[in-house]
Amino acid sequence: MRKAARSLVLIAAAAHLAVAPIAYSTQSFALAGDVQLPNPYVSRALDAVLIPIDAVVRTTFALDAKDQGVLVLSVQPGGVADQQGILPGDVISQVRGHKIVNPIDLDEVVYYWIQKGSFDFSLSYYRAGVLATAAALITLELYSEVFDIASIATWQSWSVATSFSYAEFYSEYSEEITTSYESSETTIEETTSSEEFSSEVTSEETASEETSSEDATTDDAASDQDGDGVDDAVDTEDGNEGTDDAGADDSGNDAADDAGADDAADDSDSGGDDSGSDDSGGDDGGD
Repeated sequence: MRKAARSLVLIAAAAHLAVAPIAYSTQSFALAGDVQLPNPYVSRALDAVLIPIDAVVRTTFALDAKDQGVLVLSVQPGGVADQQGILPGDVISQVRGHKIVNPIDLDEVVYYWIQKGSFDFSLSYYRAGVLATAAALITLELYSEVFDIASIATWQSWSVATSFSYAEFYSEYSEEITTSYESSETTIEETTSSEEFSSEVTSEETASEETSSEDATTDDAASDQDGDGVDDAVDTEDGNEGTDDAGADDSGNDAADDAGADDAADDSDSGGDDSGSDDSGGDDGGD
């Protein structure tokens, strides 16, 4: 009986080690020993698993120094993130001008604006250190869509050159994922109903719009160097001086014709003087 009991204990211990986890070696990224990743968060707005970026995450996943925000670990096939082309491994930095530091920040911003009847969201994210943007339409119906938590284990995940295993990660944190997903709804509602949050988000929205407007003005000015209100790409005049860049008639405003082009006022002749009368072969002396 004692031998049987001991065998059962060993079997149970082996089973625990098989699913245990997430402590994994990362020597390929020059980390000594084993590391532990932060708790994951399931985004209601993006249908994606996110984790905050700390020093361990940055080193483990070899993130670029410019990658500021939250790391996308997995996305639901056909979900909002997937439809917007956001991939596992991307780092979401801003949503509608609001900087994202913690994963729940993203859902709070989206939920706040949805409650205001606004469903268009600009997303800024880094991919391999390069900044990219996406424009997502997120309605209350999409935000509130319920999915099977267990299905997260099979979501499209990012693989990197380490011994990291998303399957093991989910196995280790499945309970935390379920608990945080269920409790986040209350947290989000409480946060977004505060005046402080409302003031912060609206001021960031205004600042973002002003920056976009200034950028657009700068771009317009850069494309109209002569200031005549016509984009230089289609402007046939140079500097409002009547010089035709395309080589067409300059209406006599220049000292000389462009590239030898005939003035519109000239009559055609076959080689004689131009004194105002057309001559088919002789001099134009008034004869």
